[in-house]
Amino acid sequence: MLPPPRSHWLKALGHARGPLPEAWLDEGRLSALRRTGFPRRPRMEPGDRLVYYASVWRRVFAIVEVTEPPTDAHPSSSDPRRWPWSVAVEPLLVVPRLDAAPPVEAIGVPARSMSQQSHIRLTPEHYARAVDVLASIAR
Repeated sequence: MLPPPRSHWLKALGHARGPLPEAWLDEGRLSALRRTGFPRRPRMEPGDRLVYYASVWRRVFAIVEVTEPPTDAHPSSSDPRRWPWSVAVEPLLVVPRLDAAPPVEAIGVPARSMSQQSHIRLTPEHYARAVDVLASIAR
């Protein structure tokens, strides 16, 4: 029996009043590569892939895989009321500096799609483009 097809998501990190720092990985944001938060229970399952999107910067900078079902047992330590739900993730591709990360438009998604959204579903084609553009940074 074939496993169910995985879903792909564009997941926003940071916001207008609290954007990610340019060197986000060096500046204490390593926890984003282990767990990420949501305002409501996300419809994600283990095996789903998230493309991280830096709000304000409007860039994509990592791909992670969901490793556990959503839970409200690990709310965000920075704002547990705003982000009560989370999923555990495993990093697959990471760009450590946002100034080197490609713009979200490079994967075929307009930045305005993420306005006021914590995450949106991606098509398999958009996900494949994200993998290609992020992997090209390492070449």
